[in-house]
Amino acid sequence: MINLKNDYNTIGSKEILDELIKYSNDKFVGYGEDTKTKELNSLVRSLTEKEVDTYVLSGGTITNIIGLSQILKNPYEAVITVETSHINVHETGAIESSGHKIIFTKAIGGKIDPNGIEATYNKFTDNHMVMPKALYLSNATELGEVYTLDELKELYRIAKKLNLYLFIDGARLPQALASSKYTLKDIASVCDMFYVGGTKLGLPYGELLVIVNDELKVNFKYILKNKLGLLSKGFVGAIMFNRFLRDDYYLTLASHSIEMANLLREELKEYLVYPNTTNQVFIKLDNNKVNNISKYIEFEVWELLNDSAIIRLVTAYNTKKEDVLDAIKIIKES
Repeated sequence: MINLKNDYNTIGSKEILDELIKYSNDKFVGYGEDTKTKELNSLVRSLTEKEVDTYVLSGGTITNIIGLSQILKNPYEAVITVETSHINVHETGAIESSGHKIIFTKAIGGKIDPNGIEATYNKFTDNHMVMPKALYLSNATELGEVYTLDELKELYRIAKKLNLYLFIDGARLPQALASSKYTLKDIASVCDMFYVGGTKLGLPYGELLVIVNDELKVNFKYILKNKLGLLSKGFVGAIMFNRFLRDDYYLTLASHSIEMANLLREELKEYLVYPNTTNQVFIKLDNNKVNNISKYIEFEVWELLNDSAIIRLVTAYNTKKEDVLDAIKIIKES
């Protein structure tokens, strides 16, 4: 089977695994107090050119929970996002189970429509309603789109006008950066908190949470421990992310996944929906073709229609060109 179902289906890149092996017999202090964690924080500060604080967490959902929990201090505070967002569709009610309401605002594709935020915010007028406190977006979006830097600047301007904290889910931020050509420095200038995803790009596990706003740094370690995010072997994640970010290795990995996705998009353009520039490819096929190709290709059914379906093909840092070419042939000939 050709696996195009997701971008986290292997243990990790050889470069990252070799880095772990290099330190396999070294002894480190636990709970993020080690030299590698401090080295990582210094590296991210140099890349963002800001005095940020950094924390390695195990996965995307817990990173969203912990990051938003630091923002939403009171049970009556809520987060604004779009309906397709990861915290709404793919996190099993994790935000709601933490006691916070998700408010939907207008979308353009998978992106937040900046023209709808203030109107959404103004619907919540008094103490009989929740109080919007955070604006959440994914970059890349769940549909694989990438915000332009100007779009992010405008969303941040609106967030500050409304006294909202802007949180960027960066599960596929490296892919967004490789596609857009802006940088971590740029991202740090247009939000209060963001994270860099490693799980979906060649790390055995890990998301790197970056706190930009000084207000959100206060007592963060308490929420990290309280919400089950503090890793005793934090140095393992730090070792991985130090290599991941050094010499733009993460952009090299992301660029390959995008190159493979571009090949799919070009050859399958007659089936293409949700145009984007990252490593997720959405195509619409009739049900017979979907059934036929499922014998040879692993993929995710994104949306069931009457006599057809939209499926998602995802390329990874190590997707082979020959597999992509074989998949194209199978889809065209089925």
